[in-house]
Amino acid sequence: MRLATTFLLLFSATVLLGQVVWTEPAFPTQEDDIKLYFDASEGNGGLEGFTGDVYAHMGLITNESNSPSDWKNVVGVWGTEDARTLMEREGANLYSKTYNITEFHGVQPGDLVESLAFVFRNGDGSLAGRATDGSDIFFEVFPPNEGLLATLLVPERNSIIYEGEVLQLSLQVNKEADIRVSDNGNEIFSEQSTQVQLDIIGQGIGAHTLQIFIEAEGETQELSREYFVLENSDSRLPIPNDISRYGLTYKDQSFGVSLVAPGKEHVFLLCPANEYSVDFNYRMNKDLDGNTFWIEIDRSNFTQGETTYQFLVDGEIKIADPFAKIVLDPWNDDGLTADQRSQYPEYPEEVTSGLVSAFEMTDNSFDWTITNFDRPAKEELVIYEVLMRDFLNDKSYVSLLDTLPYLAELGVNAIELMPINEFEGNQSWGYNPSFHSAIDKYYGTEEELQKVVDKCHELGMSVILDVVFNHAFSQSPFCQLYWDAANFRPTDENPWLNVTARHPFNVGYDFNHESEFTQAWVKEILTRLIVDLNVDGFRFDLSKGLTQFNSGGNAGLMSRYDQSRIDILTDYAEHIRSIDEGIYVILEHFADNDEERELASKGMLLWSNTTFQFAEAAMGYRSDLMAASYKSRGFPEPSVIAYMESHDEERMGFKIKTWGNSSSIHNTKDPWTFSDRIVATSAVYFSIPGPKMLWQFGEVGYDESINRCEDGSIRDECRLSPKPIRWEDLQIEHRAHTQERIAALLYLRNNHEVFHTESFNFRDDDFFKRIRLDGADMNVVTIANFDVNEMTVSPEFQHTGIWYDYMLGEEIVVNDVNMDLDLKPGEFRIYTSKQIIPPGGFFTDVEEVPNEMISVFPNPIKPGGILNLDINNRIRIAVVNSQGQSIEINQLNKNGQVQLQLPSEMSTGLYFIYSLTEPRKLIAKLTIID
Repeated sequence: MRLATTFLLLFSATVLLGQVVWTEPAFPTQEDDIKLYFDASEGNGGLEGFTGDVYAHMGLITNESNSPSDWKNVVGVWGTEDARTLMEREGANLYSKTYNITEFHGVQPGDLVESLAFVFRNGDGSLAGRATDGSDIFFEVFPPNEGLLATLLVPERNSIIYEGEVLQLSLQVNKEADIRVSDNGNEIFSEQSTQVQLDIIGQGIGAHTLQIFIEAEGETQELSREYFVLENSDSRLPIPNDISRYGLTYKDQSFGVSLVAPGKEHVFLLCPANEYSVDFNYRMNKDLDGNTFWIEIDRSNFTQGETTYQFLVDGEIKIADPFAKIVLDPWNDDGLTADQRSQYPEYPEEVTSGLVSAFEMTDNSFDWTITNFDRPAKEELVIYEVLMRDFLNDKSYVSLLDTLPYLAELGVNAIELMPINEFEGNQSWGYNPSFHSAIDKYYGTEEELQKVVDKCHELGMSVILDVVFNHAFSQSPFCQLYWDAANFRPTDENPWLNVTARHPFNVGYDFNHESEFTQAWVKEILTRLIVDLNVDGFRFDLSKGLTQFNSGGNAGLMSRYDQSRIDILTDYAEHIRSIDEGIYVILEHFADNDEERELASKGMLLWSNTTFQFAEAAMGYRSDLMAASYKSRGFPEPSVIAYMESHDEERMGFKIKTWGNSSSIHNTKDPWTFSDRIVATSAVYFSIPGPKMLWQFGEVGYDESINRCEDGSIRDECRLSPKPIRWEDLQIEHRAHTQERIAALLYLRNNHEVFHTESFNFRDDDFFKRIRLDGADMNVVTIANFDVNEMTVSPEFQHTGIWYDYMLGEEIVVNDVNMDLDLKPGEFRIYTSKQIIPPGGFFTDVEEVPNEMISVFPNPIKPGGILNLDINNRIRIAVVNSQGQSIEINQLNKNGQVQLQLPSEMSTGLYFIYSLTEPRKLIAKLTIID
């Protein structure tokens, strides 16, 4: 063995090679003034060569910290240019900062500082300098005494793996001491010094333990590090047929674990059985393809509650399984409730860092109660788009399960969940994915989601998942495996990701969909979602980005016809249908119409953004709604999902409330007029054949801006911020009336084939809209005046005879198909050639209820009784409890009176009876007694 030793003289800013940070004094106490140094060329090199300002994200690990991620007394806000944390440039890649630890961090009496904690960054945090393995940087703080102190700076951690490289050892002692170093018990160094750098070359194959013994003036210190030397070989062993190449495989007596990592030399499995340290018994085999690493391990290596693992790749890169179904996140899981955290294994914080894979001991398949679900035809879809975060107060699948009957009653036959796979952080729209096969724990468990799917099927609703295959964010193992830390982007060796995005709309890191590795990954994820979750469709986010054609920053060039993109999407669609032929494939594409038409010809559905046009109509301005018709696009069948609202656009209700038009007789901002105009646009929208989509709470005219901040202000940077959850809107009269009428529109559409006819005509004038539908058993004419003034229009009925106003129940005798009708501003009519009664009865636009309260008798009354109201029998009644929930009742009419048959299961308490006239009025209070 050859030894090389170098002794360095102490001087200002002395640094031992390989050190990321150091201080003067070398052994600081928490009361000291210190000068901190940071070498950007060391560690992960994330700021190496950077010439701009460098800031330190600074905190402490104290006796109050629960884990290395539990920083205390943090100074600075990530992504802000805070002068307090600005580092002073000392030279190329070298920075410093002088401060007093206690004063700078505001350390309180009694707090014991154990370590300084750092991450260094540029101003906005897009570049970051960390430890070699990408973790936070820590520097020990010592107790205030004059005893013997020593710190081993390099190797900075245990379990270093290498193949023949020089192993550096850097040691610093606070006083002259006798220092001895042994390797596996063999002494390799002995000198008296305060500071040592030692290069170790020629170690034997296998595990090594370095032990450092230090003695001075009767005091001793002992330090140690483990490292491993591998043989230089490329031995390969074929992966067994019963072990998947992607992640975890359950077997009777064992588990198979695999990782695809082309170009990597070696991979070790880290798990509780080896305490997350390198163990040669857990070195993974390399398959014959040279790309796949695998291992089969006995089940005894795991116990319930300790089912976690990571991969250590080439001795430096520590990642979770890219195909994990559960990911433990030491930085964000604190945002979960205690009940949520209890559903998963504990994070092994004492033995590892970074993201960790987790799994269940048994591969429990869900016991589906609905096994033969008959999906709605794609042209009949009424999709309800849901962002879990902003839809339910506790944001959980458990609550969503309870909410599904409301959606079914509304008339929805499909829900589309915005991304629910593991994304960075907790508060997100979900378009910043890191693990595409894991269910983000913030909303609940996989089993809870499966219950939602099962209940949806029971209620006749399909489930569509929003999937994000255009990009991944930096926490993704696909990023970490091939990562250019200095430029904070993938390297050009990355088999999945492009170094730079191929199009202008990219966020995160852009997938290369011409790569065989990316294509295999996408298909595996789609397969798992279909098999494990029993879902009915996928909405491909930013599908236009699934191309290697480089359009740079040119949005127009990106949208041009792209045959390679068509081929890629067709391949994915065919894979999906090879598993289940009836699954919907929906694309957020927005490309050349010829390309979209070709994709539609292959059975895919295309989003069509008509939010601006419908909002213009609702606000009382000229509009062109023709793009909502698939025929206007030249599509041979209804493959266009035009929508009035989506998660991506400003809310229609906010636009009406803010910019709505008015005249001397009509103000769109008036609450009841606002309601009428929401319903009028919905009547036209739902009358146009083809699949439809509602954005959550659109049925009550949700009017919070998409840019609303949590403090109530409106700013562009708050676009992705959490929004108020407004279930209480159903207790506001005009909004409840909006919801009831939209439900009536959906009832009509969902129950009559004429609304899916191919024989229809859409007349789209500036303010007047008319849709004629020709059916085998019924014809329909929908008309609407979106002006703020009255107009006389011709509905152009298909034939003479009696027609029926669907909403009001009124008859109209048509003797001349070109007859004129007067429409009030914002008024609409749906005329059917046979009478259809809405499920709750007809609506009225005539105020027929006196202002004073109406007496009801008997009152109080017992559940199940018959209640009499002395009012006109044309009035529709709603009975509402004190929580604002409508009670289903049977309304009877007798001798000019209204009678209500009350349910026998009504709870005791106070109820309110409303008239559903315009404006809606409280007409009586009712007490239910035992």
